[in-house]
Amino acid sequence: MPKQMALVFALLLTAAVATFALASEPPEANFAPGRVIIKYSPDATAEDKAAIRADLGGTVLKTLDLIGAEVLEVQNYSVGGAVERYMIDDDIAYIEPDYIVTVFETPNDPDFDLLWGLNNTGQTGGTAGADVDAVRAWDVFTGSSDVIVVVIDTGVDYGHPDIAGNAWTNPGEIPGNGIDDDGNGFIDDIHGWDFYNDDNDPMDDHGHGTHCSGTVGAVGNNGIGVVGVNWDVTIMACKFLSSGGSGSTSDAIDAITYATM
Repeated sequence: MPKQMALVFALLLTAAVATFALASEPPEANFAPGRVIIKYSPDATAEDKAAIRADLGGTVLKTLDLIGAEVLEVQNYSVGGAVERYMIDDDIAYIEPDYIVTVFETPNDPDFDLLWGLNNTGQTGGTAGADVDAVRAWDVFTGSSDVIVVVIDTGVDYGHPDIAGNAWTNPGEIPGNGIDDDGNGFIDDIHGWDFYNDDNDPMDDHGHGTHCSGTVGAVGNNGIGVVGVNWDVTIMACKFLSSGGSGSTSDAIDAITYATM
């Protein structure tokens, strides 16, 4: 796994870490009910794996090839009980709940869009110069469409007037023909994929992913809206968070797997 991808994955899992009771779930568990992510040790045989699944009453919902794990729906234990049962076992590398990841709420303050993080002149009462020095960077480079940034979030409004010019379009797909033209296992994935709803339209129905995309790469110098850190970049949409802003770790892993393809 490339170092950059490993870092993104590590940060994602860190964001998902939460406290849970081992013996039973709390009333509002912050992980998918009845589901665990399990990775077997290299020495575990097919018989060992089958025995563990049988003990858990486990059904394999999907495999996570990127990390060599699988998502199990367990019947014989609670999620906490399953983790407690196998967290120390020679045949298990690790087992954990399929955590639900949630976005931070974006404030609706009227001056929030002044983008002081890019160029802070003290316009919001903050410290002038406390920013990323974007203006100085733009004197050197304003971005490149050759760079693809995958936004793994609530989706992306790829038709937004400040995003559309930088939205990724799959060159191997013919839109709307119902055929997997590029043979990647995803039909008509024109702008990316929606792993929350399991369909080919990663349109943002929450707003967070589009907001992040604007920060990454709202089209610059076009006379409308805002400007991203990159004026010119290619943004691929991978949706794994719902309209309410939450989604499972396993769907996030699937999104990362898709991006690496």
